[in-house]
Amino acid sequence: MLADLHIHTTFSDGVYTPEKIIAQARVSGIAAIAITDHDNIQAYDRAARTIHFRHLGIQLIRGVEIDTDYKGKDVHVLGYHFDPENQPLLQAMAWTRVGRITRIRKIIQKINQLGYPITLEEVREEAHGSKSLGRPHIARVLVKKGLFSHTQAVFDALIASGRPAYCRQVKMQPKEAVDLLHRAGGIAFLAHPAEIGNPDLVEELLDRVPFDGMEVWHPSILKEKPPHDWLQVAKNHGLLTSGGSDLHGNPGRFPLHLGEFPISYENVKGVIEGKKI
Repeated sequence: MLADLHIHTTFSDGVYTPEKIIAQARVSGIAAIAITDHDNIQAYDRAARTIHFRHLGIQLIRGVEIDTDYKGKDVHVLGYHFDPENQPLLQAMAWTRVGRITRIRKIIQKINQLGYPITLEEVREEAHGSKSLGRPHIARVLVKKGLFSHTQAVFDALIASGRPAYCRQVKMQPKEAVDLLHRAGGIAFLAHPAEIGNPDLVEELLDRVPFDGMEVWHPSILKEKPPHDWLQVAKNHGLLTSGGSDLHGNPGRFPLHLGEFPISYENVKGVIEGKKI
């Protein structure tokens, strides 16, 4: 039995609607999913309605991915089972979304200076009303204009960290995000530690921030050379283990569909059940 607890939809920077995500989960035989859009939770209700009206047996866990900053590194926090009406959490997510727009404006300005024609209006149109504008929206516009072959090429050339159009966003600290999730009755996980690119910094985060768990299974582990034993790290810190495909659906970024990066239900059962250490 499979699960996937890290999925993005059109409500942030994913390609697929909540309805299409549910359809893919059904075809792939995934028994439990969590939609974890960036800094917003609007996709949950549509996904839940789809499951209900189609009489599907898929477990849907309420989730979110909150973008934070720690010592100049992007550190993402995954939250599950929180109160969706908790006002401090909702206000913090809204603040982060406003910061996203400011960042996107700055990135577009840099891209224009590099000779690529793109506007904020085009990015908004590509986002189809998403409340969380992100770099993938910029990448898709440039691909549609024929300036790049696929979205990953845009990241590699222009907008990944260290590239000429990259711009950091003012964000909350990881502990702030974890505390907000806890006060909202949820559990908090360190997302894709391999993407941080510094095992010592991950250890520091796990020592200083009261995470309930860590995302052990994520596509980023496939690129690690040598591979790091994140499962052992989680065990050493007494953490719950989570896993997800981080699906966006962008051509050039693995995976393209649910089920291509399989995660065992048993390995993430604690998250699904909402346990706390």
